[in-house]
Amino acid sequence: MFLQDVVSEKTIITDLEVADKEEVLKKMTEVLDSAGVLSDRNKFYDSVIERESLESTAIGDGIAIPHAKGDFVKKIFCCFARLKNAVDFNSLDGNPVKMVFLVAAPADMNREYIQIVAKAARLLKSGVMREHLHNAATPKDVLAIFSDFDKILQQSLSVKTKEGRVIHKDM
Repeated sequence: MFLQDVVSEKTIITDLEVADKEEVLKKMTEVLDSAGVLSDRNKFYDSVIERESLESTAIGDGIAIPHAKGDFVKKIFCCFARLKNAVDFNSLDGNPVKMVFLVAAPADMNREYIQIVAKAARLLKSGVMREHLHNAATPKDVLAIFSDFDKILQQSLSVKTKEGRVIHKDM
């Protein structure tokens, strides 16, 4: 499963203007709901807030990857937002957040859910990719960056085997 498979132009916000973390999560939840991803918007939002209360999903470098799964989600999907003004997310490094990748998944998609969270983290931890996302003018541009990242990731994970042993690994 690739990032470009779980995001659409409709779920990308390039300049979200908000005052705080709760407003970020509320607006992004509304976007996922409008895209037909959620069966219960309030339960999803409450689950994301509950997850945030356990431990911040802000992983440093101005990035947060809030996430929730449950029977209130119809299909695995994500909303990406670049914030107009950085917002306090109680980040691990103490810095405010500028980019948020909200992941929603049905209760029975644990493996895919974890993969998408990990891929989003890998994408956003790359300084080069963050710079591209920061400079992207439109949701279409952001989607193209996700597509490029998926291609790079796919190439870096290709492995050749012989008799069940790895003989060559591209990095």
